[in-house]
Amino acid sequence: MKFTMMQGLCTSIAFCGMQTAYAQDAAAYPAKPVRFVVVTAPGGGLDVVGRIVADRLSRNWGQHVIVENRPGAGGNIATEYVARGSTDGYTLLETTTNHNLNAFIYKKPGYDPRKDFVAVVQFTEAPSVIVVNTQSAYRSLKDLVAAARAAPGKLVYAHGGNGQPTHVAMEAFKSAAKLDIAPVPYKGGGPATQDLLANQVPLAMSALPGMSQHLQSGALRALAITSEKRWPTLPDVPSVAESGFAGYQHMTWIGLVAPVGTPRNVIERVNKEVAAVLTQPEVRQRIMTIGALPVGKSPADFEAMLKADYEATQKLVAQIGLKVD
Repeated sequence: MKFTMMQGLCTSIAFCGMQTAYAQDAAAYPAKPVRFVVVTAPGGGLDVVGRIVADRLSRNWGQHVIVENRPGAGGNIATEYVARGSTDGYTLLETTTNHNLNAFIYKKPGYDPRKDFVAVVQFTEAPSVIVVNTQSAYRSLKDLVAAARAAPGKLVYAHGGNGQPTHVAMEAFKSAAKLDIAPVPYKGGGPATQDLLANQVPLAMSALPGMSQHLQSGALRALAITSEKRWPTLPDVPSVAESGFAGYQHMTWIGLVAPVGTPRNVIERVNKEVAAVLTQPEVRQRIMTIGALPVGKSPADFEAMLKADYEATQKLVAQIGLKVD
């Protein structure tokens, strides 16, 4: 089949026209409501942060930014849903540390974090915290470690579900400290916290954003934080590393990712707008109140963090031998 000069010219014009229309559509973004599909149920730190950001974006854009919770399977349900959905930039995934973790602890998570998604913007970073009821005899991490070593296998700890970041954080600490403490999984951080408040379990590893109000009220006591150093919102609580376990650190993050194929200029637009929201004093204060720190930065920064997190998570899971199925 011959391909004439005229055919080539028409093809080039059509392609350029498509590119122009594509760029114009992206420049007009958002022309309709945007969805943040959240991997957890309403009420937790992930949901709260998403709603804070979504509310500000809705005002700035004049378009609704809808937070849609799709919990289940450790975040896999929501993540697979977005991975297989539209790439027009109107359905984004708000996710957390499990985004990389699930690739190593589930046989079939339903997605590949490195191939199916691109980074948009990191909302926050935060540590987890080892907590006890204020009636507990454990007043420091040293007390807890001594009790666990005196009676191996007798002590238990609560966490928000098998394969959740708090589960991984505590198993990593147990490995570092060579402790035998049995896990008690709950269906979410909320039920675990309620049993801790009721003194039904002796301790928990919990995400700091879900613990802040109980620590501030004095209902619970923090023994140690999983950040490398003391955390700005809990300056009186030592880190695990500071408490005798040098090198230990476990952080969680919250951020937006998009399906591969989402227009690059849409990603950059969302990143720029969210980063601006995260610099607003009122927004920063609200997020810091729940124990997290706003991040922002560029898509490239977030992508670099996700890659490093993926590699570190792979090593950690292999080290502690964690599997969910």
